[in-house]
Amino acid sequence: MTGKLERITGLAFTPGLLLGALLLSGCGEKTSVFGSAELCVSERTPIPTIQGDGYRSPLEDRYQLTGGIVTRIEPGNGYYIEQIEHDSPAAASKAVFVQWHGEAGKAEPGHRVAVGGRVRELGSQRDTLTGISEIDRFAVCDTGLPLPLTRTELPLGNPQREALEGMRISIAQTLHVTDNYSARHGELTLSAGETLRIPTEDHAPGAAARRADRDNRERALTAHSTSWSAEKLAAGSRVDQLTGIFGHRRERQQLLTESVRTSPAAMPKRIDPPDSGHIRVVSANLLNFFNGNGRGAGFPTERGAETAAEFKAQSARIRAAFNALQPDLLAVQELENDGFGRHSAAQSLLDLLGPEYAVIRTPENRIGDDVITVGLFYRTSVLQPTGAAQTLGKGPFANLSREPLAQAFRVRESGAVFLAAVNHLKSKGGCPEDRDSANADQGQGCWNPVRVESVATLLPWLRTLSRTANTDLVLVLGDMNAYRREDPVERFRGGGYVELVEHYSGLPQHSYRFYGRAGTLDYAFATPALAARTAQALIWHINADWPRGMDLPQPWLRMSDHDPVVIDLALDDSP
Repeated sequence: MTGKLERITGLAFTPGLLLGALLLSGCGEKTSVFGSAELCVSERTPIPTIQGDGYRSPLEDRYQLTGGIVTRIEPGNGYYIEQIEHDSPAAASKAVFVQWHGEAGKAEPGHRVAVGGRVRELGSQRDTLTGISEIDRFAVCDTGLPLPLTRTELPLGNPQREALEGMRISIAQTLHVTDNYSARHGELTLSAGETLRIPTEDHAPGAAARRADRDNRERALTAHSTSWSAEKLAAGSRVDQLTGIFGHRRERQQLLTESVRTSPAAMPKRIDPPDSGHIRVVSANLLNFFNGNGRGAGFPTERGAETAAEFKAQSARIRAAFNALQPDLLAVQELENDGFGRHSAAQSLLDLLGPEYAVIRTPENRIGDDVITVGLFYRTSVLQPTGAAQTLGKGPFANLSREPLAQAFRVRESGAVFLAAVNHLKSKGGCPEDRDSANADQGQGCWNPVRVESVATLLPWLRTLSRTANTDLVLVLGDMNAYRREDPVERFRGGGYVELVEHYSGLPQHSYRFYGRAGTLDYAFATPALAARTAQALIWHINADWPRGMDLPQPWLRMSDHDPVVIDLALDDSP
């Protein structure tokens, strides 16, 4: 795909006179910081020749004299200059960065300058910035000139982006915030059309998913504005009238904005309380709920909050979210695995929920050997556990996927019995050197076989437990670390389970954002008998779309990086 470019010079030079007028002659006031004003009429290398049509300059490490109009100052580091000239190859950028520490030669936007120095590729990453460094000659040749501007549109492939490096551009499209992970640093990733999607959320792994991944890259653009560190924009917020320098920041290409207009996304609505007789079930990844030593100290721990103050803030957001949801059954993931004692993380969560809740305990006083675990918390006036809690520690659950926890419950009012199981399958990251790369299994990650094996082990175990509990009402909750079209989710479907959110709320869905791409990791799978007795199923978008590390307008926003799954079961009478 190609992006549309249109040059706007703002100057009344004809193409035949432009190169001579702006590169080889001096007009108006001529001054210099050092060297001679004769630089303004000296023969110079055009910037497109320095840039070349590749990713690195063909003149790298060679001394060159060049010039252009200053478009942006980077205080203490240098400035961007752009040449107005129509005869250069379209594949070559017309701008370059002048690396000059200090006062940058007293240059200001609108100055036409001549500079002499060595061509360097600046930065240590693959995506470098072509610049002029080690400056030993400099002159201001003219002042008060209009700044050049190039109109462009997304999508843009890598060669087109390279051809715009350092140039002043405007984007007339309406873009949307798709990644706000670094919003507190004033950095957002924007996308043309809808926000970006995980390819295997909507496409079967393979060729179609790879095409979607390429489309994502070409439709996205990272931009920086100092105002964004205060605006607290959620994913989906609109961005219009974007103008700036297509430069570099933090060693990667970004649009350094001059002007922009934003329209915030709508606030997620509060969830209504469940109807009378309905059982509300919530599944939530807690983002490493670790409580130190359980006495207000002992931070930092292996995961989670670094300080007691951070844990207090995390706890406040979690309390606000669950107060709004009012779950009768709460299934959690990423709970510190330190048992059920008075100083445990499980007890700290119980304290947040209130005295009407209890936790399902295991005889071993923990669940598995991982530092994090799953948990089930229930409202004692509504639900009563029947039989003993069950865990599964064999096969892939022995040391890879976290051990699942299952418990049968009887609804006190109606007597209906259902089986609930909470899971947290092997994560997508952390591929060891002796395994395939993260792109193995058609984009599903190197641990995809482990997750598939985990589901294959889980399903017969659940069948046995449901027969023991004498119920065909089975609910499987949790963070499966697999997107909607990936093999583990398909294995649940093949086992006869219905994904409740998809069934009752439709598609598309998402509960998580990874590098600005939305997809579902958190699910509620039900047997057909339980699916038929479900009143509603949805994902409450209070976390994944919102920026981290910022004060947000509702106390329950960003209580985690995963959105909670909310299920209302119509179990007001026994089947």
